[in-house]
This record gives sequence, structure tokens and C-alpha cells, in this order.
Amino acid sequence: MNNKVTFETLPSAVMELTEKVDLLISMFSTKIEKREEIPKYMNTETALEYLRKTGLTISKSKLYKLTASNSIPVYKEGNSLFFTQQELDKWCEENIQIKLNKERFLSTIKKYNYGK
Repeated sequence: MNNKVTFETLPSAVMELTEKVDLLISMFSTKIEKREEIPKYMNTETALEYLRKTGLTISKSKLYKLTASNSIPVYKEGNSLFFTQQELDKWCEENIQIKLNKERFLSTIKKYNYGK
């Protein structure tokens, strides 16, 4: 951002400041959430709550289906399921990357199909 703001550059200066404030709010709210005490091993309910806080909302039945197909990292002890924060974070990041790659691939295919 330029130090000198004129009437003509005011809208872009306000836009830039708004973006920076939004970024700061995002950074601070993320750090506050990370301060919460997260148990080393989470049961199904705690894992669902944790995933929701990270932005991934899935149902309990979907979580059970993912565990049954070994699509999500889980520890089984008798009839109980346990998850760790680190493994859930890694799983989320991998799935986001897979989704982004799929979207890029599909947009490339559409570009070639419609470009002809």
C-alpha cells in the first residue's frame, strides 16, 4: 500500500486494509482455537467435533463408513474407536489436496472439450 492516499486511490486502499484486517482476524482466531485442550486420543464424538471445528462437517454414519473402509486413520480397541489430532489433520490435508487436484483435472478436461 502506498503511504500517500489520495481521493482516487481511496477505494483500493480501503480494500487492501480490509483484506489485511480479515487476514489478522483469521490468524488470531486460529491461534485461539489451537489453545483448546485436545486429548491425545479422541473418541468418535470428540473426533466429529474436532473435524467440524477444522471446517469438515461429516455425519456420524459417514465417519463410521470411513473407519470401516480404512479410509481414515483410526485405532480400534474392542468396540471403541479412537482418533489422534495429528492423523486427522494429515487426513484432512490429503483429502483437500486430492479434491483440488480433481477439480484442476476436471477444469482442464472441460477446457479441452469445450475449446474445440
